[in-house]
Amino acid sequence: MLPDIMRFTSVFAALGTIAVCLVVLFAVLRWELAFRRRFPAARGAWLVVPSILLATVMLVASSFVQIGIWAAVLWHFGNFDSINDALYFSGTTYTTLGTGKHVLVAPHRILEPVEATNGMLAAGLNTALMFAILSNMAKKHTGYDDFFR
Repeated sequence: MLPDIMRFTSVFAALGTIAVCLVVLFAVLRWELAFRRRFPAARGAWLVVPSILLATVMLVASSFVQIGIWAAVLWHFGNFDSINDALYFSGTTYTTLGTGKHVLVAPHRILEPVEATNGMLAAGLNTALMFAILSNMAKKHTGYDDFFR
């Protein structure tokens, strides 16, 4: 009975972690939109470069935050001796690099593929967010076309 409870705890922790990660990703979009509202007169390179740079920095930071959240969850379940080991494992799992240096113990093995899936989906969402930012700028600013000519 106890392993089943622990397995459900792992699944609920994974779902909660994914929810937090999604909130972080959408906060990036909100910050980027706030940036553009603050500088409405920006055109051409003065619009594109800071917007893309800010969004890129925020998305990279959100990935590090998500890796940290996953590491804290993994460390909490007692799979690692130190937070550094949990961070290393989380980073390689989130990016789907996977080194095989560490192995999760049952019943928390489900967290590894869930974290890898979260990382793959986050990479896709990051790409979609960058595309949405560029598309939104192209629609709202006529000077955007001239920047690429």
